[in-house]
Formats: sequence, C-alpha cells, structure tokens
Amino acid sequence: MGLFDLFKPKNQKESQKRNNTVTSSSINRAITDSPDCYADSSSISPDEKPYYQPDTYYTYYSYAGSGMGTKVVPFDDRKETSYPSARGLYVGEIMLLDYCNKGNYPKPKSGYPGFWWFKYGIRDIGHALESLEKRGFLQWAPKTGSLKYMRVNELKQILSDAGLPTSGKKADLIERIILEISEDDITIPDYDAKYELTELGKAELKDNEYVPYMHNHRHLTTEDGRFGDTFTVWDINKLFPDGNTSDWRKKVGKIEKKRFGVDMANANPDTLQKTDNEDSISEKRDMMRAYINSKQDVIKKGIKSPGDGYDEESKGIDYRSVGKDKEALVQFYISIGKRFDAPALYHEAAIILRKYGMYEEELEVIKAGMRNVPESNWRRGELEKRINKVEELIHKNK
Repeated sequence: MGLFDLFKPKNQKESQKRNNTVTSSSINRAITDSPDCYADSSSISPDEKPYYQPDTYYTYYSYAGSGMGTKVVPFDDRKETSYPSARGLYVGEIMLLDYCNKGNYPKPKSGYPGFWWFKYGIRDIGHALESLEKRGFLQWAPKTGSLKYMRVNELKQILSDAGLPTSGKKADLIERIILEISEDDITIPDYDAKYELTELGKAELKDNEYVPYMHNHRHLTTEDGRFGDTFTVWDINKLFPDGNTSDWRKKVGKIEKKRFGVDMANANPDTLQKTDNEDSISEKRDMMRAYINSKQDVIKKGIKSPGDGYDEESKGIDYRSVGKDKEALVQFYISIGKRFDAPALYHEAAIILRKYGMYEEELEVIKAGMRNVPESNWRRGELEKRINKVEELIHKNK
C-alpha cells in the first residue's frame, strides 16, 4: 500500500456507488473538488492497466483529508497556467522524456509512480508517450538498447541459445551479442519494447534541464504557499515565458542563494573535491583539520544561536551537494553541537570525515549520533554498524 492509499476511501464498492468518476470531456468542477472523486482511466490501454494502481488511487487530491491535502491540476488545465518550451512541450512532457532517457518506459517493471498524476496531472502515460513519439521526440529503441539493463546470466543465456561463447565481462557479452546476433534473432524473455530519445528529444531535454533538476530538488515546497514562499518547478517555468531557458542555472542559482544560502544549480561536478592516493588524502586531511580548527569560534557561536540544528543540517547538506565539504562540515558540527536528532546529520558528516581519512573525528561524530538519535529511530542501527567499520579503520591505520 502506498502513502496516498492511506487517504483513499476504505470501501471501494461504496466509492463506486457514488458514481464520481469524471471524464476529461465533461469535468464536473463540484465533483472534482471532492476528495473522494477519482480520475477517468477509460483511455488507458488494457495492456497498460497492470502498471497503474487501482483506479480509486487516482483521486483529485493528494494526501486527501490531511493537512497536506493538495488539489491535483490535470495536464490540460496545467497547460493554461504554465509556459511551453520553445519546441512546444510542457513540464510534464519534458519529465517523460527524462524517464524515457533511462530506458524503462513504457511499462516499467515497478509500475508508473503516482507523481505522474498527482504532480503533473498525467493520467494516461501510455498515450502521452505516443503523442511525444508522433511529434518526433521519441522512437522505439532496438532490442540491443535493452541489453545494458539485463543481468549477466540473462546475457549468457542469449549467447548460449545462439551457440556462442559465454565468457567475458558484461561489456564483452553485450558486444558479442550485437556483433554476432541479428536484431530479429535476439530473444529476450518477457521483452517489452522501450522508447529512446530521438535527436530532437535529446536537444529538448538538454535545453530544459531545469525540469528534472527541480523534480529532484530537496527544497521543493507545495504550490499553495501555506509554508511560506513557494519553490516549485512551476515557479521556475514562469521565468521562461518565451521558452528561452539558456540562463536557467543563473536564475535558479540566484534564487537558491537567496533562499538557502547555497547556489547549487551552478555546481560543476568536474570541480567537486576528490581524494586520490594516500599522499593526497594525508595532505587534504591536514588541510581540513586546519580549516576546522580555524573555525572553532564560528562553530561555538553557531551552537549558541537560536534553533534546534535543522537549518544548519540542511545548509550543510546543500554545501556538500556542491562539493563544499569544508563549509558543510562547519554547519554539521554546529547542528551536532545543538544535539539535533536526525540520523542523516551524523551519516552525512561521517561521509565527509571518512573521505578525508579523519577516522577519529568520524568515530566521535557517530558516538554523538548514538547519544542524540532516539533508540526508536530505525536508522539509528546504521550508525551502530558504522562504528564497527570506523574502529577497524582506526586500528588498521595506527
């Protein structure tokens, strides 16, 4: 049972008796305002049905009946309040390109996530994909495109069935299949064809990277502003009324800097701090220790500042996401000093400390986590396991 199921009618037959199903051609606004109403699914192909939750899952409210309840905006309605890209695609369609780029659509093994309806208003994903195909953004991938997602034993079976050698690494097996077996003769059990992006689709996704970026952003808010200023993909979409997104990182980064203190959109993965050989680790460990020592007054002052440590933990995670390990560690130490009780705080700090070979410091941080995180928190066990590992590293490096 998914999270949204907790807020659905418990008696499915009773819900059906209400006859609240709504068709896209004649939406009754009064009915769709009811948390018990669910969206029409009549256009979904029978072979696609198994990849969705039961129809009663798709109500017009996410978290219906709770303080987090939010009304769903169907895709056609969303088009009236958002801007299309320069090529005419809307936010939900761009997200579909992103998921097709992973090679799992249509008919993903784990089914279609509920967010396609609750966040993007797309009820019939199969037909939305067909529309993207017709407009030239998607095409059917050859069977060979699925090989990289298969297990080694499955690849070996294909080769064995064709009377070919099965030795070698996964890359070798894939190459042998492609070179030695024709597309028509490749037999993949329970194979479902998948979409891949055309050159047009690749260009569209690249030009609108802000959409998947915002989809995965850790600081997303609700749209209604109940918790203050909003920060959603729809807010960012409104920054590009003409579809020109060439400076999206600059605009989003400016908002992030103002709201969260860290410009994450402009972080360059190639410049993130890394550790290489032992000499490099030793040198960087000494530099990190020196930096933390120089910030002792800042840390002590921060610990005495108002708050429970949540803001510092959050800012530290933001710093770490853009490779600013030193700044992140300062924030984590302040949060730890305030005895914040989230396991993620101690886990994230420990990751940085181990990266720099600061095993003694990591042990102290994990011990602090064991003191501050309630025993009832199931993630506390992860910290306990980490203690054993770091103690081994300390003994090994004596």
